[in-house]
Amino acid sequence: MQFTVVVPKGQKPPTDNSRVPDFQPNSVKATRLGAKTTRYITMYEKPSTKGGKNPFLYINGRKFQDPATEKPKAGKSEVWEVINLTKENRPLHIHLATFQAIKVVKLVSNVTDFKACMLKGKDGNATACKVNKFVSREEVAIPNYQKAWKNTVNIEAGCQTTVVVKFPDGNKPSLKNIKAEPGYVYHFNVLDGENNAMMRPLKLV
Repeated sequence: MQFTVVVPKGQKPPTDNSRVPDFQPNSVKATRLGAKTTRYITMYEKPSTKGGKNPFLYINGRKFQDPATEKPKAGKSEVWEVINLTKENRPLHIHLATFQAIKVVKLVSNVTDFKACMLKGKDGNATACKVNKFVSREEVAIPNYQKAWKNTVNIEAGCQTTVVVKFPDGNKPSLKNIKAEPGYVYHFNVLDGENNAMMRPLKLV
């Protein structure tokens, strides 16, 4: 994105006193402590059944229109194991929540059986598809700029990213209706995903 500043004729351009700070602010590193729920969020492509050029993009085998399966408790933390079986990195964005990636591990070189299991049905159950068999011990370094609480986290292709997610408790006046319908969503900020409704509903309880 580029911003072009146009200065009216006869006026001097404004002085830019901004600068990049010499240090990054300290951020508390997230941990699994207190997170009683672990969810597997798997994204993958499924070939178009109508001969279209673009494959369907799914999250846990479900479409956006399907009922919500992620129903976290307000004020609680969860661990999301986010698995990217597509060929591109995809930025995860969870509405209403703040979150932090704490570990990135590569998948094994051959995940054909795992993909086939995930493609079989609508359940998209990574645990039932024995996901742990397809996770290697090879860790990927998390960039310094991602080591903080975020509202968007990059999910590396061919990896499982462990993300600690904090949901608000609703005590602030602006958040008093967080449990009301229709709820919120989570998705991946890539154009082909948005064009294919690669998004899921999220409801706090």
